[in-house]
Amino acid sequence: MDPQNKVAVITGGASGIGLATAKLLSANGASVVLADVQADLGAGAVHEIEAAGGRSHFVETDVLKAADLQRLMDSTVETFGRVDIVHNNAGINERGDFLQAGADEWQQTLAIDLQAVIRATQIAVVQLRKQGNGGVVINTASMGGIIPMPTSPIYATSKAGVIQLCRSLGYLASEGIRVNAICPSFTDTPMVRAAGEAAIERMAQEVGGILKAEDIAAGVLKLVEDDSRAGAVMRVTVRNGHDFAFERRPR
Repeated sequence: MDPQNKVAVITGGASGIGLATAKLLSANGASVVLADVQADLGAGAVHEIEAAGGRSHFVETDVLKAADLQRLMDSTVETFGRVDIVHNNAGINERGDFLQAGADEWQQTLAIDLQAVIRATQIAVVQLRKQGNGGVVINTASMGGIIPMPTSPIYATSKAGVIQLCRSLGYLASEGIRVNAICPSFTDTPMVRAAGEAAIERMAQEVGGILKAEDIAAGVLKLVEDDSRAGAVMRVTVRNGHDFAFERRPR
């Protein structure tokens, strides 16, 4: 799919990977709708994109609320007439030690990183089916969904679930709807920075460096443009760049 004159929805779009993706898609001709709980950052992101000549819109959205996700989709269609690209990117990191953290802490990780992605994907597919012209959904997972993360087992579990969701929806390619996952390694985002410099240095040593948000955005663009990818899982790492853990393609 050529992003030119297409409409993209990006959750977690006010900063980090989401904002980098919005800027790149906008630079390639797409209108972008940013969704985030951070209204001030969202307004600033829209201003930045429009100042560069793009078309953008912000919808304050709590991905934990099904009504907010539906309102996001409805607002996108009302503003731009349709939706073609959905990047479900909003997420949080795991807090506390698994063996000591209370249930509320790990349940919130599952709710935002997995359940909200499932719900948002469902809403997106329903809209794309209604339009009848196909489209692409790209869900942000993580390398932690592919390899073990002893320090963040609930986060890893949620991201593994996102991967299996996308692989299991590969059959939608028969309708022109492609659902793919992108799995970044450690990336320089506000969420990762919150872990502190010592943790970041340790992460960098483990994986050979820290990615930039723009590296992930470039992967999202590739998944948008490559119509042969459905149910695919793209890895983004410092050592290997963009490659695929699973190569499934529609027949």
